Amino acid sequence: MLVLTRRRGEGVTIWPNVRVVARGSKGAPALGLARRLVVFAAGILLLVTIPYRMNAFAELYVAKTDVEFRVGGGVLCGLCPKDGLPWRVKPTAQLVMDRLFPVWAVQDGVVEIGPYAKGALLDGMNIPQVAGGVMAGYRRGPYEALVNTGIAYATERIGDHQAVSRSQPGQTKHTYDLGLTGRYIINQYFISVAYQHNSNGERSGLGFSNAKGANPGYDNVSIGVGVRF
Repeated sequence: MLVLTRRRGEGVTIWPNVRVVARGSKGAPALGLARRLVVFAAGILLLVTIPYRMNAFAELYVAKTDVEFRVGGGVLCGLCPKDGLPWRVKPTAQLVMDRLFPVWAVQDGVVEIGPYAKGALLDGMNIPQVAGGVMAGYRRGPYEALVNTGIAYATERIGDHQAVSRSQPGQTKHTYDLGLTGRYIINQYFISVAYQHNSNGERSGLGFSNAKGANPGYDNVSIGVGVRF
């Protein structure tokens, strides 16, 4: 039979010969209470934080629809100024719509991909163009970087004129539609800067029709504002 005896201020005697010294102090109850308060506060903080983290995670994985209006300047053969073509920058306007779907989380951001459609007024806002294709990019926090590739069609050739010592029929009506876009998102809205290139790929051996004629290419730089749904 094990007998424990203890007097105030003394240790505990375990019969018959073992003595355990109690090292309690007046601060022990306060220390235990402090630990319980810390654990309780940490639990409350965790419970409050989890819903916000889950909402942010869910928000990251929601498909987005963007409508963006851009204005800028376009130039015929902007990447080849030595071909005898004058460098004439003319105003442009574009309306771009896209639907981006998150497909892969990378660190604190997400990779997106989806279709886009574009209507534009080029060459001094005198020549309509329509385009469509695929847009892909990466979104992290308020920043978003996108690339697009597609097909475009303009109602007229762009830049018909008489160049130095030769006739230049201008940019073809059918072109590839290539671009780079950077966006800064502010709540439901965003601002952007973009570069767009249209050509039929003749210089790279990618022309989809030899009957399309000359292909100096058309380059456009723009800034824009948009809304996200």
